[in-house]
Amino acid sequence: MINILVPVTFTDYSVNALTYALTLAGKFPSTVTILHSFPEYEDLEEEAAPDMPNSEESIQRREQNARDRLAELCQATINKMTTIQDRNIELQNRFEFGYPEDVITEVCKEMNSDVVIMGTKSKGETIKELLGSITADVMKRAESPVLAVPANSKVDLEKLSKVLFITDFSDSDYISIHKLVRLITPFHTEIHAIRFVSHKPDKADIRKQEQFRDYCKATYRNHQMKFGFEKGEPFIPALEKYVGEDNIDLIAMTKRKRNMIAQLFSPEITRRILFHTDIPLLVFHP
Repeated sequence: MINILVPVTFTDYSVNALTYALTLAGKFPSTVTILHSFPEYEDLEEEAAPDMPNSEESIQRREQNARDRLAELCQATINKMTTIQDRNIELQNRFEFGYPEDVITEVCKEMNSDVVIMGTKSKGETIKELLGSITADVMKRAESPVLAVPANSKVDLEKLSKVLFITDFSDSDYISIHKLVRLITPFHTEIHAIRFVSHKPDKADIRKQEQFRDYCKATYRNHQMKFGFEKGEPFIPALEKYVGEDNIDLIAMTKRKRNMIAQLFSPEITRRILFHTDIPLLVFHP
């Protein structure tokens, strides 16, 4: 049983993430929980008037509107679930009070979610919107893997043919690769476990790579996997080049506090990866 948490704000990109989640969930016996967090004293609805007063009446009206929209979204989702594979999915919904980054993290921990799937905005939005503070905060704080799905990602998981697992072959990556394999087991997917380097790998680097490769080949015998180093500086152009040339469908990585991969969590790099490509990004907690 796979436990999937999908936070929604009723925007197109969050509904797109729900569609992505349901497509993934149909491959497993799954529980999909649709979560909406309602911040009483801050209106996050894009169409709301910015000067709307936070009176009790106004809050109650917004709360009821949010509850109604959540119910409508869940009913619409149930109406679409007509195929045999959809019968594997148990659909739930939750309405919680609080700021999204707090609520999502707490519910994720309570549910022991296998993955949190969140939508992100598309290309061409303003820089302020593109920073994706909620998604980035959840990625930093959640103990479960977080999958960020860009608005324009095409939902065709039948063609999830290649996954780039960015690694430095550290101990935490042994745990992450296990979680990744669990999520992609129903698909015919090739995993590229690649370490991006700015210099020629030394003997210690090569030894770590060989140990990781030998472990994976012994443990995941039924999965196609390749291992290697990719030289490139700076990191992001090298990553973008690899993704384009190898037709990568999903980027996965372990969250790190230090080293090259940690650059992904600076505002500018996060913006480029999450919002300037249509490639979903899956981040594992170490």
